[in-house]
Amino acid sequence: MMVRAPMTSSLRVLCVIGLAVACQDPPVALTSENNVRVTNNPGFFRLQADNMDNVIDDTTFTWVATDSQAKVLHRSLIPHGEADIEVRDADSLVVYSGILDYEKDSITKPPGAPGPWTINIKILGATGKIDVTLETPP
Repeated sequence: MMVRAPMTSSLRVLCVIGLAVACQDPPVALTSENNVRVTNNPGFFRLQADNMDNVIDDTTFTWVATDSQAKVLHRSLIPHGEADIEVRDADSLVVYSGILDYEKDSITKPPGAPGPWTINIKILGATGKIDVTLETPP
């Protein structure tokens, strides 16, 4: 007759953690499945992506800012993970940096050099949608 030793509570916890980790979706990059839409015109930039599920990506855009400052509009909804944005002016000075979050309107500071600006967006295990706009006055 075989007698089993009872499972200790520590072993149970480790088994539960192991199963939870094994069930997580693997990280993926932004793809066409995320309905990525980019509008990139002088004075106006917008990035939209949705249906994100554990997305990890680092993407950079060059955008022509027609003024020394731009209005930054956040309309993202990321309930899990994070998405960060960094904007550099034509002289590589950081004029805006932050987390893409819901319903936030800002202005780039300090004023930067007009011309080709660099917009870098880092997505870190994000689920949800991104919607961010930069625009300079007409």
